[in-house]
Amino acid sequence: MPEPQVPLDAAAAADEKRSRELYEASQTFLLRMPDRRVMWLRVVTVVLVLGLFFIGIPLMTACGIVPDYKLNILGKYLCFAIVALGIDLIWGYTGLLSLCQALFFALGGYAMAMHLSLKEGGGDVRPEYNNIPQFMFFNNVHDLPGFWKPFASMPFAILAGLLVPAAVAALFGFFILRSRVRGVYFSIVTQALAAAAWLLISRNEMLLGGTNGLTNFYKPMIQARGWIIGLYLLTMTVLVLAYLFCRMLVKSRLGRVLIAVRDKETRLYFAGYKPYAFKVFAFSIGAMLAGVGGMLYSPQVGIITPQNMNVEASIFLVVMVALGGRGRLWGAIFGALLLSVVMSVVSSDLPNSLLLVEGLIAVVVVLFFPDGFAGLWDTMERQLAGNEGVGKAMLTGLPVVTVAIYILAEVLGLMPLLLQSSFIDIPLKFWLLVAILAAAGLLQWNNRRDAANKARARGFDVALLSQAVTPDVAAGVKGGA
Repeated sequence: MPEPQVPLDAAAAADEKRSRELYEASQTFLLRMPDRRVMWLRVVTVVLVLGLFFIGIPLMTACGIVPDYKLNILGKYLCFAIVALGIDLIWGYTGLLSLCQALFFALGGYAMAMHLSLKEGGGDVRPEYNNIPQFMFFNNVHDLPGFWKPFASMPFAILAGLLVPAAVAALFGFFILRSRVRGVYFSIVTQALAAAAWLLISRNEMLLGGTNGLTNFYKPMIQARGWIIGLYLLTMTVLVLAYLFCRMLVKSRLGRVLIAVRDKETRLYFAGYKPYAFKVFAFSIGAMLAGVGGMLYSPQVGIITPQNMNVEASIFLVVMVALGGRGRLWGAIFGALLLSVVMSVVSSDLPNSLLLVEGLIAVVVVLFFPDGFAGLWDTMERQLAGNEGVGKAMLTGLPVVTVAIYILAEVLGLMPLLLQSSFIDIPLKFWLLVAILAAAGLLQWNNRRDAANKARARGFDVALLSQAVTPDVAAGVKGGA
């Protein structure tokens, strides 16, 4: 007796259902319409964060609760966050690991510092030094060099801080990326560029202050409370605008092409695109954002030196993005604030272990925490939307909230006295931070394992999914890095 034939309509419907399941599994959570609870969580979080940074912290500073110098330090960290946004655009969305972003940061910083060093910018120049920066007079230069004179204008300095980094990145990127240099080779070349620029700027013949850099700016900018609050608010405003710009960019059609460059560059060539042109564009935008961060950094710190552009500084900026979460813009900001606080704590309490701690963080993030803190937050949102339990979701997001509170307490000088005491000659606040980071890594590892088990339970072919999704999503399904 012949077996009953399955109707064609039923078979087609089954295939369609199977295809839909595979497609939905291949999509990241943020590409779908968020759950109502998730939407409310995002709205409340954004309102609280913006209210705290734009209203709460300035008011606490004006009332004397937060010391002026602490707000000044927070402003410096926000400058790094602007640079981190550019790195995430280049690395997280386009797939270019650039190790010369500190160079572009310093170019913007030098552009603004040159204006602030002159009389027109309020610099500490004196008649006995011919009204030019003092380091020039001590180097037997008695007249202001020609290339310095345009920087007497503030608009020119701002324009130079934006266009010079972008032009250097565009020129360098065109010749390198057009030759299809990519991957680790691109990273090595950018690292060489940063090292060469550091050696060049450090020479006294460049008339940029040599190894001492540029300083003697208008003193009230780092001493007067009004100036400190004003520069902080300006930096915070620029950071928000930079975030919105990058978000608009990555959500557009251009952003989808950038992601395609990262994931399947070879296919774009067959589709008629020129991936190197998009790489150069992203590289230039990232350089411009770094220049903006540098321009805001110089007046708040009061100095800019060649040390701000060396290779170590660029690696420091890259680790920020990795710690916060590559491919997530807000994760880059979070990672910039967190790593800046960590390095500040380590440099003050364990100065001999600074490089060791930075290297250890980089290794641990790559091996055990590849999605960063943004990955934990995304998992929490998925758990809320999937009705996996509010308690489980809160446990997943607890390290993110705890680290945020830790950052604010440390950077604003509000850390409890108990945590400032020492255990085995190491402050308790450092042990607390290690415990939080360890818990975050353990939670992410456990969540990735659960995701892999659920995918196998549903009968999905993980190898097939890995061909249809981005590397980040495939990694989450397979439980790998």
